[in-house]
Parts: sequence; structure tokens; C-alpha cells
Amino acid sequence: MTRSALDPTLARDVKDAAILIVDDNASNVDLVRDILTHEGYTAVRGETDPRRVPALCETQRFDLLLIDIRMPHMSGFDLMERVNTLYSDDYVPILVLTAHTDQETRRRSLEMGANDFLTKPFIAWELLHRVRSVLEIRKLYQRAAEQNRGLERRVSERTAELSTALEAARQADRAKLDFLSVTSHELRTPLNAIIGFAEVLSSEAHGPLGHDDYMDYVRLIEESGKALLGMVNNILDFTRGSGGIDLAESTIDLPGLLIQCIDLLGAKAQAKSQTITLQPGPPITLRADQRRLAEMIVHLLDNAVKFGHRGARVSLRISLQGGMVAVAVADDGPGIPPDIVDHVFSPFIQGERSLVRQHEGIGLGLPIVRRFAELHGGSVELDSAPGHGTTVTILLPAARLTAPPIAGLRESRAF
Repeated sequence: MTRSALDPTLARDVKDAAILIVDDNASNVDLVRDILTHEGYTAVRGETDPRRVPALCETQRFDLLLIDIRMPHMSGFDLMERVNTLYSDDYVPILVLTAHTDQETRRRSLEMGANDFLTKPFIAWELLHRVRSVLEIRKLYQRAAEQNRGLERRVSERTAELSTALEAARQADRAKLDFLSVTSHELRTPLNAIIGFAEVLSSEAHGPLGHDDYMDYVRLIEESGKALLGMVNNILDFTRGSGGIDLAESTIDLPGLLIQCIDLLGAKAQAKSQTITLQPGPPITLRADQRRLAEMIVHLLDNAVKFGHRGARVSLRISLQGGMVAVAVADDGPGIPPDIVDHVFSPFIQGERSLVRQHEGIGLGLPIVRRFAELHGGSVELDSAPGHGTTVTILLPAARLTAPPIAGLRESRAF
């Protein structure tokens, strides 16, 4: 059973195909046309002068060409060459009609793009069979080509929609960051006043406050104001963008800087009976922005202490890894759930998933660490699993070293 017999639409398309018969013998043209027309083909045309065929093919797209080889003025080979040029962007089958069965004629016909042969004198059923076969392929090709064009059109339209949506999202994100930047900047002035006056009150410079609870209230106001100011500064650091941050580089004693950072978190760690330890490592000095580098370390230590359990251990380690200076902060805390570990460097995402927030923060610590590391030409790596703690490593280019590191150890420091 033929393909068109199984597919009524294909059978109809085959019978409606545009067929061109080219033969200098008018009787042959009439015979082939009569056989095809009697079989139900509706668009069959004949031509006895091959010189007129290229112009016909320019004005009409044929689905099948039946071409004689031996013709005056233009041979079938020359005609096929012209037709192939005209139909170079399409698949139009060619069926060769020839009384010559020699190997050379067949070889050259195939080289010129012929799809099949029909030897004169031909039998009607053989002609119909070969015509139907090549037309089925032609129509299936057209169907696939149309489907491909439709798919390409839909992909193009969808890509345009996604590009528009992405641009809208970027604009919305930029507007959000601009709003946060302006708001945070405006918040700093009243916060400075709140913190400043709280410090004046706590010093009792103008006399005692009176009730003992007032001093506790003032300290709470000052601590809360400083915590809020820290969040505001974090937002400003993040919304300012890499283009708005200039690095103030200086020569830094890296182990000494880490000890200073540990000192800043000492009281917070002691409150939870946690220890922060600087592991022995090489006495490295490098060129970097000391304030930004300290902020990176403090953010990582603060996260480790904040999310760690009571009695947890946090450690810092300096090493050299493949041409990079590595500063690793490791903890034995709860780790980060797999479903959000890939998103913790996105702004306003916290490594805690709970309906009830147990820890303060706005989720900008790790994004800021990565941004500052990239400003120094480095990167940040994270290794974490639930129940196995978290290690965050800051990698800075070894080119920032002021001198090759000298092998040696530095005493660890713990709280």
C-alpha cells in the first residue's frame, strides 16, 4: 500500500501537483499528458521547446519535471543545470525520459540531479508508479519544510517575547535597585541622628538619665540603630553596582586582617558559646581594598555565627590554590538545603527555609562578598550540604601578592 493511500491529504496533494513534460516530440508529450490526466492529475503541462522552460520555471513553481535527454537547441543535461539553478532553494524532483539506456547517460543524469529514469517506450503503469513515488516525496518534503518554517517562526516569536520580557524584568530590577538606593541613602541621615543621640544619652554627658531601665533602653536603641544602619549600608553597597565602586588599594597583612575580623565577631560568637579559629597558614601580604576585604570576611563570619548552633566551631584558613590566594571560612553548622544552594548568591535570598524566620538579615551578605571578590579580579566558591556544614572560599589572584609567600605558620587564635 502506498503512502498516499494511507494519507488522503497526501493523495490529494499529489494529484494537484504541477507537472511539466519537456520533450521535443509532441506525440510523446501528448501521450504522457493523457496518461497522467486520465489518472486524475489536474495540473499537467507540456513543452516541446526546451529553450522556453527556464522562463516557465521562473514564473511558476513546478512539483515535477519529466525531461527528455536528446533534444535540439538544448539537451536535457543543459536544461537540468538551468533548472537546478532556478530551484536551488527547493527540492523539485526530475524524472528523465530517454530511449538511451547506456551507463554514461544514466551516470551523467544522476550527476545533474535526476531522481529516476523512465525508458522509452514506457508502460503506463510504470510511468504512473514512478510519478506518484517522486511526487509523494516532493509533497512530504514541502510538508516538512512548512512545518520547519512554522517552528522557526514560533521560535522567533517566542524569542522576541522572551527578550521583551527579559528587558522588562531588567528595567523593573533596575527600578527596584534605584528605589532601594535612594531609600537607603535617605535613611542614613535619620539613623545617624538616632545613633548619635543614643550615644550621647548613654554617656550621660548632660546628667543622669534617672531610672535604671532608661540606660538599657538607650543601649537597645543604639544597637538597633547600628544594626539597621548596617543593613542600609549593605543595600547601598549592592545597589551601587560594580561601576560605582572604586577600590582604595593598600598593602595588607592578610592574617592580621583576619584576626581583626575575628575580634569584631568575638562577642557575638561568645554569646552562643561558639569558637572562631584562625588556622596556621603562610604569612601572606597582598594589595587589596582593606575595607572591602574586611567586609567580605566579616559577612562570612557573621553568617557562620548567625546560622550556627550553640557551641559550633568556625575556622578560617589561608592557602594557595592554583594561582589564587584562598581565604576559606568553614563551619559545622546546619548547611544549606540543596534546593536553594544555587540561589544563595542572588540578592535577598537566605540559606534558611522556614515559615518562621529565626535569623535576622536581608540576604545580601553572599551577593556582596561575590561582588567585592569580582571587583578584585577574583571569585567565590561555596561547598555546603545539610548536616555537613558550609565552607565559603574567597579566591583572589596571586598577582595581588606583594611578594612570594614565605613558608611558615601563624599561631591560631580562638574565642
